Parts: sequence; C-alpha cells; structure tokens
Amino acid sequence: MKRIFCIFVTLFSLFALCSCKNEPPESDSPESTEQEYASFFCTKESVDEFVAIAESLQGEGKLSVLGITEENLYNVTPPQVSAMTNVKIFKDSDSCASFILIDGEIYPICEYFGGYGFVNAVPCDLDNDGNLELLVASSWGSGLHRSIVSIFDIETKESIVIYNTATTDNPKIDLFVATVSPSLSSQESSKLPVYYQIYSAKIKVNDHNLAKLSYVATDTIGSVEYENDTFIFKPVNK
Repeated sequence: MKRIFCIFVTLFSLFALCSCKNEPPESDSPESTEQEYASFFCTKESVDEFVAIAESLQGEGKLSVLGITEENLYNVTPPQVSAMTNVKIFKDSDSCASFILIDGEIYPICEYFGGYGFVNAVPCDLDNDGNLELLVASSWGSGLHRSIVSIFDIETKESIVIYNTATTDNPKIDLFVATVSPSLSSQESSKLPVYYQIYSAKIKVNDHNLAKLSYVATDTIGSVEYENDTFIFKPVNK
C-alpha cells in the first residue's frame, strides 16, 4: 500500500519541479446563462478522511510539501458512483491532480497536468462479470489539450483508455460520460439495455475553482460497449 503511494508521490514531485502551474485551456463557449449549465458534484465531504489516510501513508505535512492541502482538496464523487460503490474521488482545485480512495488506499485515477484532470464518471459492468468498473472522462495535456475516456477497474486499480481525442481531428474538445436509461414510463423498461454515452461539452470553471466544474452538452460523440472480451468505443452514426 505504501509502495503504491510512494511511487505516485515521486511522480507528482517531478511534475511540480519541471512544470509551471496547471492552466487548462479557456473554454470558447458562447455566453450562456447559469441555468443552461449542469454542475458536477463538488463538496468538502470526507476530505479530512482523505488527508488523514494520505498523511498516515507518507507522514504529516507531506501533502502540503507537494502543494496539495486540505484547503485545496474537494470530494468530486458523482452521486451515482456513491450510490453504487464504496469508492470516493478527490481533486485538487489548483493542480487538478485527481485521486480515488478505495478501501483505505489511494490511487491516481487519471492524468491531469495541463487539463481539467477528472471531469466525471459513471459506474458500469459492461463485461457482466458482476464487478463494477468506472467509466471516466478526464482531460490533460500541456501544449496539446486532449480529453480521455477510460475504464477504471475498481478491483485491479488499473485504467484502460477507450477514447482519446488526441487521435481525432478535434483534440481540444472536452467530454463527459453518462448513462442513457430506458424511459421509466415504459412497462418493458427493465428489460431494455442501459447505454454508456460520450458527449462533447462546453465546460466552465466556477469561482476560480478547477474542482468546481459545470457543463452543457454540445453533441453526442459515441458510446462504450464490450465486444470480444474488449471495451470498445463506437462512434455515433451521422
């Protein structure tokens, strides 16, 4: 457990020494009213728990040396993830460093430098193995901003990239993920599949806090499915 966190701390330190302050690209979204944007979850709930666990692994004061403080940390666990799993996701409002807390252990959940880091996530079991994974949207990239959709395996603590805008004609777009469920008014809704969609979005930073994001969807990019023992991205048919 300590070894995993030590490796991550070392990597974080190298970024801090070699790079300047994280500055995600400014959104080019048109002027919009606040009501047009949906807000992602962002509170101080359980931040003290995260800090206590992190400092028990590395020693008191280590987080502040790295520029991560209790003041800058926020709980950004989406409600759907909280309802269906025991994991918690935290994000630094300055660097966008993003972590997942699983059974008292801390892991990085995505890359973040130069981007928004963690954006959002939904729980899924696309491979039908009875264990939930997280479908995660994030962004990073100093110089070349790119958005990533990945699967984070809660059991193995490993992440698999499903979609990377750096390989597309429009690498700078931002993304979020969502479940699309059948209509509750349908009597057959329980028998219909749930789809895991990827959307492009305009993302806004609120109160100069990079952990406090809101968004408005602009287009449907595609979906994530599981075929031939592999998670795959399927672009939307236009």
